[in-house]
Amino acid sequence: MRIAVVDGFSAGRLLVQELARLGAECVHVKTKPDFRESYTRGFAADAYLKDLGHVADIGKAAAALGELGVDRVIAGAESGVVFADTLAHHMGLPHNRIETVRARRDKAEMARCVREAGLDTPWGARVTSAGAAVAGFVGNGHRTVVVKPLTSAATDGVHVCRTAEEVRRYAEEILARNDCFGDPNDAILVQEHLDGHEYIVNTVTVEGLHKVVDIWRCIKISGPGGEPVYDYHEPVHRGDPQGEDVIRYTKRAITALGIVNGAAHTEVMLTARGPVLIETGARLMGSTLPWLHAEYSGTSHVHLLALALTDPEVFARFPDEELRWSREIRQVYLNNKRAGNCRSERWRESLTSLETCVAVNAAIAPGEPVPQTVDLATVPGYAYLAAEDIEPVVRDYEAIRAWEETDLYLS
Repeated sequence: MRIAVVDGFSAGRLLVQELARLGAECVHVKTKPDFRESYTRGFAADAYLKDLGHVADIGKAAAALGELGVDRVIAGAESGVVFADTLAHHMGLPHNRIETVRARRDKAEMARCVREAGLDTPWGARVTSAGAAVAGFVGNGHRTVVVKPLTSAATDGVHVCRTAEEVRRYAEEILARNDCFGDPNDAILVQEHLDGHEYIVNTVTVEGLHKVVDIWRCIKISGPGGEPVYDYHEPVHRGDPQGEDVIRYTKRAITALGIVNGAAHTEVMLTARGPVLIETGARLMGSTLPWLHAEYSGTSHVHLLALALTDPEVFARFPDEELRWSREIRQVYLNNKRAGNCRSERWRESLTSLETCVAVNAAIAPGEPVPQTVDLATVPGYAYLAAEDIEPVVRDYEAIRAWEETDLYLS
């Protein structure tokens, strides 16, 4: 089998490795000539049968992939979502519904599409100026809102605003710069701020059959400028009543978004009025270690997508309702309090010395700069803590946070 991966970055790198293990060959296509280094870090062109590089024209890309005998086209990361489905549609290969392709990136269209399916979504306004953003805030009764780019990802440019002055300042800031993929922010979304418990649901779909890979309770904290910053994730067992409510909602939401083939990463807020969509990415979840998920739950988002692509009959028999985690797990996002330079490997030695630490994934090297953590792009990395009971996990999590107050990553 031969699979084209569009923008094989983030978790797309890991997917290509898993597909190779299952006997598939991959071809790479880029949607842009260049991306920021932190987004493409770890990409290896030699993992592919052929790297076509940047091919902007759908027709030329389809012809090149056709000559190579490509059977499927998938998005490796968020930036490749629209191009991958459009290209697969052009080639007559399996894809998600082309009628809703825009809604799988544009967050205003996403909410509209899900709302029209009868599901609860946050109030929101798509605006192209700071003045219109303020008007939206005022029209929403001066209630707290989230201001964010329309088509970005990874908490890029996401700000929680409680005053008109904050709305104006952050709207002007977002509109004046490019998003994390290097595209201009021509419009922004002013959206209702949801109160409740945030969940992440990762799914894989084949011909409309949705399988849940995992569900996580997501804890965030407020960054130095009021930005939401990831604190930690904890898996939720199947059968948990609140988790099952979120799963039922998620399956309906991704169906409304036209996801009928491939991976999805959905964020849902469980509010007092029930589950409400934050957003969905029609691709794999990033910032994970699939081998660790497989060790403690039996599978991973990456593995199940690779299985769906290479053996859909085995995928259809996958018992997702029986998924359980064998340990108490906490994925802790590292948080650097002050920008500076890393001076040693002491930070890694400290983390790995913890009793419950089973893995650390971080790109921090002595002599290199470490930015202050203000969003997902500036998170230094993450650590997984695991134990039979939650108490030692919480103890080691608190130790990490205490060390970070003394410039752990700069010492």
